Amino acid sequence: MSGVLLATSSVAFEQKVRKAMRGDMDGGISRWENDLLLDNPHAAVKEIMEFSPDAVVLGPNIPMDQALDLAAAFESFHPEIVVMVVAEANNGLFAKAMRAGVSDLISPKAEPMQLRESLDRALDTALRRRMNLMETIGAIGGRTGRGKVVTIVAPKGGSGKTTLATNLAVGLAMQPEDRVVIVDLDLQFGDVSDALQVQGEHTIADLRQVPGGLTRTNLKVFLANRGPNLFALCAPLGPGEADSVTSADVEEVVKLLAAEFDYVIIDTPAGITEATLTAIELSSEILMVCDLSVAAVRGLRKVVDVLDRLNLTGAKRHFVLNRADSRVGVTPEEAAGVMGMPVSISIPSTRDLPTSMNQGTPIVEAAPKLAVSRKMMSLVHLINGRPEPSGGLKAAFSRRRSVDEA
Repeated sequence: MSGVLLATSSVAFEQKVRKAMRGDMDGGISRWENDLLLDNPHAAVKEIMEFSPDAVVLGPNIPMDQALDLAAAFESFHPEIVVMVVAEANNGLFAKAMRAGVSDLISPKAEPMQLRESLDRALDTALRRRMNLMETIGAIGGRTGRGKVVTIVAPKGGSGKTTLATNLAVGLAMQPEDRVVIVDLDLQFGDVSDALQVQGEHTIADLRQVPGGLTRTNLKVFLANRGPNLFALCAPLGPGEADSVTSADVEEVVKLLAAEFDYVIIDTPAGITEATLTAIELSSEILMVCDLSVAAVRGLRKVVDVLDRLNLTGAKRHFVLNRADSRVGVTPEEAAGVMGMPVSISIPSTRDLPTSMNQGTPIVEAAPKLAVSRKMMSLVHLINGRPEPSGGLKAAFSRRRSVDEA
């Protein structure tokens, strides 16, 4: 246990704390003083975290607005840290402090015994938080191996990437032993959150703001939860935030997620972006998606050529033909010929797919008996390498529900 950090310029307060603890944790008490960072809570938290504290006491001598901003930054990015503020309690301040994530208000006039009780209580709380957080990490994988990274690519919008990605993620998560995360790399207009009816407090655009960098400990903060086995890292809330996400950010988060989850499913924007290329480079398998329009087939062939020229040939490629029963002048055989690879899965057309997307319930859940749902589950088994369970999709869904209820 690293102990308590005092964020204050007051040497007298540090001496008071040490006296209250009666030397029990002299090596575990440190003091941080950097007034220049008080107006930049993210930078301040990053510097404070270099001390690896279990609990942080803000003040005295820190203006209350700055103290609450610091507390809020800890709550957002390091919820395992217990934060206390030195201030006289009143109803208005207490409510603001609780909203900012402050665990306790310490009176500046607190007697040594009161001060010791507050700090002991904070350290006990910090220990419980760390234990709970490790249990949570275990629930979302708790693994040290590398999960399978699957990236879905298509040359143009409207190809059905998000539909395939979300149904694949949900289908994979039906296996009770598998943990799945879907990453929305359509940074400007991603709608995975709508398709799954999830929205976390943070998005992929927040990754660079994490004081001390992204770790297994704070990973869970960024993921929206959809059931016990499925999580989502959502796209930025607005197109203007997309530019803040770099290829280095994508590489960092995909590698970290692959170490924690059995499957990382990556939805991408139309065409090929730097973020998409990074994802492909880290992928185990790629789903290359198009419909039977001439433009879509030729566009996907160009994507293949680009990947070949860049020597991005390590991932296994699957050709997925969406709306495969459409009669628009191009046959599946002709599409396969242009692509130079066989069709792995053919998804039929149905009005039920856009309806399920609008309702936020993927078709494998909304209508498991439909032919399109069976095709989606064939895609799931193509990725997980497992045979379809006896009884088909209905049996698989019932088995998943039984496990959840248990």
